[in-house]
Amino acid sequence: MLPIGPLMKEHRKIERMVALITQEAERLTEDESAEPDPDFIDTALTFMREYADECHHGKEEDILFAELEEREISGEHSQIMERLRNDHHQGRELCADLEAATDAYVEGDEEAREVIVEALGGLADLYPDHIATEDDRFFIPVMDYLSEQDKEAMMEDMWDFDHELLTTLYEDCITRYEENDD
Repeated sequence: MLPIGPLMKEHRKIERMVALITQEAERLTEDESAEPDPDFIDTALTFMREYADECHHGKEEDILFAELEEREISGEHSQIMERLRNDHHQGRELCADLEAATDAYVEGDEEAREVIVEALGGLADLYPDHIATEDDRFFIPVMDYLSEQDKEAMMEDMWDFDHELLTTLYEDCITRYEENDD
């Protein structure tokens, strides 16, 4: 298996969440009296931050992109990689905006609803094109820059990355509550 295989599988899960985010954005846009769903938004933010960003984008940036930066890649692939990094940053900013607006809305700021709709819509607009660019124009062509040993090492690095991330996330779940016992 190529190291892009797991990344492309992760895209399918991200697409499913983005479809739900799109539905929420459309629901709020179509009915101006509809209330944002803070529970859904919290779940979406957790997914987008922990799975899409920390896990998925982490492997892309820390493993794949880092490996490609050590190589002489085409100008086109270099530009695409920079754009993908910028997309990751934009996704983080949209999540931060969504969280702040949702918190404000829950506290009674009715004007925050518009920011919620914009942030949800921004995520819904960003990810389909981002994923299509990676799947169709970047992942497969950049595999040509890597040897078979490089690809095998990258697969191992991605497995280790996932294992360490999960260990850290669940350790944080425990220590957060242990620290509250004092």
